[in-house]
Amino acid sequence: MTMDTKELLREAQLLFVDGKDKESIEAFTKALEAGADPYIAHLSRGVAYVKVEDIDHALSDFSKAISLNNQSARAYFFRGLTYMMKNEFESAVSDFTKALEYKQGYGMAKFSRAVSNARLGKFEESSKDMTAVLPQMEENLQGFADTYGIVRTQMWKVMAQLSGEASTPTLELKEKDINTLKQWLEQE
Repeated sequence: MTMDTKELLREAQLLFVDGKDKESIEAFTKALEAGADPYIAHLSRGVAYVKVEDIDHALSDFSKAISLNNQSARAYFFRGLTYMMKNEFESAVSDFTKALEYKQGYGMAKFSRAVSNARLGKFEESSKDMTAVLPQMEENLQGFADTYGIVRTQMWKVMAQLSGEASTPTLELKEKDINTLKQWLEQE
């Protein structure tokens, strides 16, 4: 990778950090065409596509990143988030599980898998993950709050399910854990 391609990639990343998502997508594309690290460029551009809600391009970029580095927990995690956006929770669970294979302590992947399983009505699996990740979540509520709204939106739907009829299967969580979730959901 020449200095020019590194500079193009850096420029694209700065545009992304500045919230100039569409411009960053163009810059990541230019960096890719110039020969920048394809794994980093596809992964980064995929995240920019998620932010502008261009789901198909995001999935394509994350899949390409995975084909370049099939042990990338981040690529699997972000592709899982993208599947959540499409309400394809089976695929999301599969990707979050892969992310956890490569990075066992990946709290957001475990939490996202719990939310996806709950959306699928797999409350036992969801409860296991949720119970395991809630202490970590409680310690770093702001970190969890700063993540993509995708997981938060789906979690609101799960919480709505929980407050429904008693005959509906629910997550088996302690009151303290439910309060932690509510705190997270209510953070701006």
